[in-house]
Amino acid sequence: MRLTGALALTAAGLLAGLAGADRLRARAALRAELCRMLDMMEFELDRFMTPLPALFAKLGDLLDGEAGALCRRMAGELARPEGREAAALWTAALASLPEQERRLLEPLGPVLGRYGAAEQVRALAGCCQQMERARDEARAALRERGKLWVGLSAAGAAALAVLLM
Repeated sequence: MRLTGALALTAAGLLAGLAGADRLRARAALRAELCRMLDMMEFELDRFMTPLPALFAKLGDLLDGEAGALCRRMAGELARPEGREAAALWTAALASLPEQERRLLEPLGPVLGRYGAAEQVRALAGCCQQMERARDEARAALRERGKLWVGLSAAGAAALAVLLM
């Protein structure tokens, strides 16, 4: 009976560590998605000067995950006849993102749809560089701390199980 409890406690610790590592993995994946979105936006505006409604509709079809959902929300809002400003729509569309990613993307709001293509491309390039740095930091954190989460959680739970026996 004690052995079963010890194994269950160790397994719970292992699962907690895996969940922590998974959060780090999800953060890195989200930032990679957002980098891809920003790259595609920059390319479309620079090469084809694609209008925002068409740009977000196209990206919404091409992208998956949270970046694709963000683009689909923007495309849907831009298609409405109310005529709200792109900056307000952008801010509203970012609401589902985590705080750090939202702060990196918010500066685009006042630029998108308001200035010429060259200015929008410059703003996207700057935002893309910041997001790439954040993505690289998230990947480094995953490499450094991912295994640490799993190992320490399992070892801590095993030590607790031994203490309780």
